[in-house]
Amino acid sequence: MLILETDRLRLRWFTATDTDADFLRALLNDPGWLANIGQRNVRTRRQALAWIATRHTANYGRAGFGFWAVERKSDGALLGMCGLVKRDTLMEVDVGYALMPAFRGQGYAHEAAAACVRYAHDVLGLPEVWGITGPDNAPSAGVLQRIGLRDAGITRLVGNDYDTWVFKSPRLEPGDDRAQIEALTRRFLAAFTNRDGAIPTLPALPHYFMLDATVRVADALGTVTTTDLHGFIAPRAELLAGGRLVDFEEHETGSRTEIQGAIAQRWLRYAKRGTLDGVPFVGGGTKALQFVRTARDWKIASLIWTDDVG
Repeated sequence: MLILETDRLRLRWFTATDTDADFLRALLNDPGWLANIGQRNVRTRRQALAWIATRHTANYGRAGFGFWAVERKSDGALLGMCGLVKRDTLMEVDVGYALMPAFRGQGYAHEAAAACVRYAHDVLGLPEVWGITGPDNAPSAGVLQRIGLRDAGITRLVGNDYDTWVFKSPRLEPGDDRAQIEALTRRFLAAFTNRDGAIPTLPALPHYFMLDATVRVADALGTVTTTDLHGFIAPRAELLAGGRLVDFEEHETGSRTEIQGAIAQRWLRYAKRGTLDGVPFVGGGTKALQFVRTARDWKIASLIWTDDVG
């Protein structure tokens, strides 16, 4: 699944293929990785495939982000990894990266990391992004500063027996509850858009929803279909990634939001258009989203919708 593109790079999901597994095995055992990040005990292809499943694929499905494979657009070469992670030892999501030796010193780390910070703000709606590195890793610190993160000093994180150099982006204020819900709704509707060359942000949906969220659709015959979040995502990802659904966009045409303490509901009318299997279409309907306010932000707890008939 493609996540984002820059001038020279593509960032995508790591997949359970021999190519990705062999690359990760090499990267995780590179002397630079071992010196600056540490031993991960991934020695075989089988261990690398298990690493992809537990450290990458699981995060994509649970958090809606993670570390992504970095490819060069000109020739498809795998250069390294870059992405976002929420560590138990940090208050905020941080950006991280690692490249194979042949691709260092060419601005790729800066390009990929800067794109990930923009993605964190624009797509995930994160108000702040951190970065960490070792106290003696001046090149990595330089990258973090060049992408706009500010030096927050050297500290010892909880549970660690070593020091860490921390950097933080300027904090973006998310606004009041209503503004946050409106922004989350816009990001949700935009997740499916691939019109005018836009890359769908469908992989970010787990970040917008509670893990146990329910999704229901009611048709004109009174049939109600219920699924979980991943059951909702999978067929839409297949349509978008497989090229069957193109030039698609969906947006609000009207809404009403009610907020009561830590819960809220938004009724909205939507319009959509696109081309499915070569046939253009337009449509619309009604959606109801229920939200809950967690300790960090608002999340979608349930979604129900019905398309207009005729």
